[in-house]
Amino acid sequence: MRAWGDWEAGMVNLLMLHDNITPPQLYLLQVIRSETADPESSVCSNTFVMKDYAEVLFSAERYKQKIEHMLTYLGKATTNGPSISFRGNCDLVHAFHVLKPLPEIQNWIDRCRGRHWPPIQLLAVARVAPCFLVPAGHPDSDYTHEEWRLSPNLIERMLMFGFNMTQLKCYVILTN
Repeated sequence: MRAWGDWEAGMVNLLMLHDNITPPQLYLLQVIRSETADPESSVCSNTFVMKDYAEVLFSAERYKQKIEHMLTYLGKATTNGPSISFRGNCDLVHAFHVLKPLPEIQNWIDRCRGRHWPPIQLLAVARVAPCFLVPAGHPDSDYTHEEWRLSPNLIERMLMFGFNMTQLKCYVILTN
């Protein structure tokens, strides 16, 4: 949920919180009751934590631990950032789909307008492409274990496919 008006009865509702001390592109997820549009007031799940005796947050770190524990039958897990790996080259990232456009993405699109790259068609598709929140906080934050990072991975993928050969070669060199 980006705003209280997004609340839906009977659903898991998590309100995205971002203030002036939260690092860019990171959010805290406040737990909202499923039967009424009121904030949860008790820590009734092991994935919930209390922030400053006021807000019940959905903890990114505890959620990753819960997923890791649920999937122990796959073998020993290795955690790296938001991903959990069980076998060789297979990573698993649990994420929440963000249903509404985010200001960070819209600002990036507005900054890119009027340039040769990315193409206008790609920006139009990026404007409506879904984003996700992945369980990864900023290492220097006071709430690193509770923070969720914005992941516009589908937009990043579209950008990659829009690279020309020179851009692709530079990308390969810089990421290895």
